[in-house]
Amino acid sequence: MQSSKLIVLLGSAAAIVAGGWFFMSRSADPVMAEITDTTKTDANGPLDGMTFVGALGLNGKPKDIKDTFVFANGTFLSKECEFRCKYPARPYFVRKNGNMTEFVSETKCPYKDAKITWRGTIEGNTVKGMSTWTIKRWYWTVENTFEFAGTLVNQSAPISNTQ
Repeated sequence: MQSSKLIVLLGSAAAIVAGGWFFMSRSADPVMAEITDTTKTDANGPLDGMTFVGALGLNGKPKDIKDTFVFANGTFLSKECEFRCKYPARPYFVRKNGNMTEFVSETKCPYKDAKITWRGTIEGNTVKGMSTWTIKRWYWTVENTFEFAGTLVNQSAPISNTQ
């Protein structure tokens, strides 16, 4: 009788700790806070107006998934990812590195605990880079890295000299 009370007490304590950890880990994560709290999309970015058509595929495998990469209103969007999970356009950050422009953007699926972090470079009329897709399950996390590449098809604004 005494041991069953102890087991129930320990199980309850473990559930409370696990629930608190899960709740706090999402709100304390600055990346998650940025994704959920940032709603401003009327900004202008140095890559705005650029659209690239290309493909993506798992790292080291053929790039066999056609995609369109769009920079507009200070945001970056993969049309294929928007189609698959309604990943929204999200702000991007850039820096110049010689003749290349490097960018980073992160987006989150609105109805799954999944996110994609995009890291790429633009040089001349091409974009290429890697994206990391992460989805959290109940007790494990799946992470896949994809390579992407594309060719400029539309440029309504020049790349500024952002440092």
